[in-house]
Amino acid sequence: MEAEVRVTVFMELETADTPGGRAPLSAELAYAAADPFAVTMTFHCEGGEVTRWRLDRQLLSDGCRGTAGEGDVRVEPTADQGRGAGVRIELCGMPGPAGRSQGVLHVAAADVTAFLATAHEVVPPGAEQICLDELVASCLGDSESPFGEHAA
Repeated sequence: MEAEVRVTVFMELETADTPGGRAPLSAELAYAAADPFAVTMTFHCEGGEVTRWRLDRQLLSDGCRGTAGEGDVRVEPTADQGRGAGVRIELCGMPGPAGRSQGVLHVAAADVTAFLATAHEVVPPGAEQICLDELVASCLGDSESPFGEHAA
């Protein structure tokens, strides 16, 4: 089994500037066994700008079945007329000069659940593990463990 999963999904971004209130958008969803609790969502925007969001894998999974999340990320299932079962992902960014940035995305539930099923094959829910030495080293910005080469 591969230690990493990547898939491109098509979404719609809620916007007041587009007829119908939504603009098409694609994102790459990625999951890696090396970061077992997170899903990374990457958007390639106009002008070569790249935006990444790290979501909790369990939050995304829970949000496919019911409302989940508090704070900066909220996920919930939807049933859009004419679009079928979907997932609504609300992302709230840091406050800036224009106020708090927010984006609301809509994606087909089948795309998200298929991605999550593959991610769950890589690392089943409840089997996630992290190496505390590596976590501390990454927090300190060190490329090596602060506990020496042979840390247990």
